[in-house]
Amino acid sequence: MNKVTKRVMALFMSLTMVLGMMTIVSADTQKTITVTMTIERFTIGQGFLVEPTNVEVKEGATVKDVMEKLAQEKNVKINATSSTYGYYLDSISYADTGKLNIPQSILDMPSIDVDYGYGPQHYDAPTNTSTNALFEDEQKLGGGSYTDLAGWMYGINNVESSVGMDSQPVKDGDVVRLQFSVYAGGADIGFTSYYENIVSAKLANKDALIKKVAATTGNDKYDAKRTDAIKVLEKYDASQEEVDSAYKKLGEEETTTPEVTTQKIKVKKATIKSAKNVKKNKIKLTIKKVAGAKGYQVRYATNKKFKKAVVKTTTKRTYTIKKLKKNKTYYVQVRAFKKAGKVRKYGAWSNRKRVKITK
Repeated sequence: MNKVTKRVMALFMSLTMVLGMMTIVSADTQKTITVTMTIERFTIGQGFLVEPTNVEVKEGATVKDVMEKLAQEKNVKINATSSTYGYYLDSISYADTGKLNIPQSILDMPSIDVDYGYGPQHYDAPTNTSTNALFEDEQKLGGGSYTDLAGWMYGINNVESSVGMDSQPVKDGDVVRLQFSVYAGGADIGFTSYYENIVSAKLANKDALIKKVAATTGNDKYDAKRTDAIKVLEKYDASQEEVDSAYKKLGEEETTTPEVTTQKIKVKKATIKSAKNVKKNKIKLTIKKVAGAKGYQVRYATNKKFKKAVVKTTTKRTYTIKKLKKNKTYYVQVRAFKKAGKVRKYGAWSNRKRVKITK
């Protein structure tokens, strides 16, 4: 190899390294944005599948990116397909409880008769005795569940989107609501009606309250009002006045009266008596009783340091963690709490338990 060739190769390798470093620096310095997202089943009376959650993604992300990250953090199994027509969310596993409480205004929607050129089609509104054709397959909720006009749809900042999730960019502060429409192709969740005899539902704008709920998650000062706010959000036909009132109340921190103090309250460290993997990808916990405890917090994660752990609260000493992933190992801890007025005093987290999901 002559000197000229060596110099050319050295220059090429140096340039390659510089470009590679520039790419890494660019990726590392890319701005992080926060998007608030929910997964809702209000049209069938099953509330949130995922409550309002702040999701951090890189600038330039799409709704698909936000949803996939949320699903990963909350152990939600998404079933989607990608084709030349774009990205389509077919269904979500373990999203249907099988118990219907469909709002009356949806039950009262008229039947739909259409003809798109391949014969007349007739569709009836669902009833509370309708069956989900996908239920036996991982309790899926999606296209074809309860009616042939059902499916998952999303809106961003209280506006329905006309493009697929993989084509809809998000920006910092956006609110994305993934909602299950049980009938009329989205008209039941307030989206455009494409049927002459169907009027789109007139529903309250819940975005501001959704952001407030997400922002106060994990802050004990807001516990009671946050619980009330979630009830309002889960009410399918909540009025705008109800939503605005819940937003205003949630802005007020929970406080204790001057004579109430948590300084002298002692809460013993909790103990997990047993943590077992049970059928359908669940962990059943039994907690040893802590004297005077009003309840317990349960947290679980797929790492020992409990990074991005999911935290739940229960007043019982048995608790079942659901919607876990098969062949994954989970770490679980619990802690007890007592109350002084509206303030909680927590004990130390228990020793962690390790459980592998095999069934």
